[in-house]
Amino acid sequence: MSMKLYKRWTAAALVCVMSATVSITSGLALPATESFAEFRIDAAGNDIQDRTITVDLYRLDKKGRFQVDDTIEYTCKLNRATRDASFFIQPQEDGVWVSVDYLTDLNGDGTYELLDGGDSPVWDVMDLQGGLTQSKGEAAALTSGETYILSPETLVLRSKEAVQNRTPEGAFSLDVGSGTVAKQDFPLCMIKLHRTDPGDGQDYVQTYYLEIYDRVLIPTDVSPSQWYYEPVKFVLNKGYFTGTKNGLFEPEGQLTRAQLAQVLWTMSGCQNAKMSQFSDVAVGSWYYSAVSWCQQEGLIAGYSSNIFAPNDTLSREQMVSILYRYAKYAGGSLRVSDDLSQFDDVEDVSRWAVESMRWAVTNGVLSNTESSLLPSKNVTRAEMAAALYAFEVSSNRK
Repeated sequence: MSMKLYKRWTAAALVCVMSATVSITSGLALPATESFAEFRIDAAGNDIQDRTITVDLYRLDKKGRFQVDDTIEYTCKLNRATRDASFFIQPQEDGVWVSVDYLTDLNGDGTYELLDGGDSPVWDVMDLQGGLTQSKGEAAALTSGETYILSPETLVLRSKEAVQNRTPEGAFSLDVGSGTVAKQDFPLCMIKLHRTDPGDGQDYVQTYYLEIYDRVLIPTDVSPSQWYYEPVKFVLNKGYFTGTKNGLFEPEGQLTRAQLAQVLWTMSGCQNAKMSQFSDVAVGSWYYSAVSWCQQEGLIAGYSSNIFAPNDTLSREQMVSILYRYAKYAGGSLRVSDDLSQFDDVEDVSRWAVESMRWAVTNGVLSNTESSLLPSKNVTRAEMAAALYAFEVSSNRK
């Protein structure tokens, strides 16, 4: 996982035998061709993905201000892990030391900011207890064969402080062309294991990129810049939705009747129900219990007494009608105040769905409704996630 960015500064280390620290000076480091330490992750959720990233490199100018000096794009291996993780570092040689840098994206434009402090490093170094502090010219030298633990709580805390330090009022304020700071769950961490080769005196590094998520890994087709990021994170963390078989969320994929039944059943605690009488809902199918429960509670009716059509897609007006019934069942907000006259397609709403549409607009359940309701448009997985997110918010403030 060596970084393919040779122009990026790193720190050289001068290792003294029997010393507990190494001195750090500005210099050039090379990716290690042979491993001198292990970096391991133990987490309930963990994967490694190729990621192409763009980095604005900020360097100090003559006035001591950080200014963009270079913009570079490169591909790296990205380790993603859930917050229950433990990160283990085990040196195979003496004199290894650890630095952690933070790649922020303050304006949410997809380009990371990375700071080069020159002779005054602004990255962190790790101590023997796994703590992280800003470098002051030396770092703890790790002992070969020992195992050191870096906790996710420490990384998250220092990451948040890095974001704060780079805002206009922070210690290393950056001008990123935006008046507000984009929300960041966790900046991209660059963890470097350093070692100076006693033979050639050269500093070598092993570089690892890391992102931490709360409970589940956010699929790679959902990014913080997209309008449905928070809703998708919500439904994944709640367990209402899962990713698809290929590990993606497929936000533009269409929602089926069986999928909505499964969501409502999960939201209600996966309760037992009488057996379904639908001929197209087989015993043992992944949605059998959910459909049976939704039928029992009157939330989703069949097309007839024995046909449910589990794979049929749902329109927006069908979705909000079902959620309105669920709100009545679950004791959610039933506020209905908005009329629909401001929408240019109000006449397209079916008579049976008018009240549900008014409820959905009042409680913010229906997304993308600036001028049109689009009642007959098929619901996407992203829109359903947004509806559930808004439903949760409205229920908490009813």
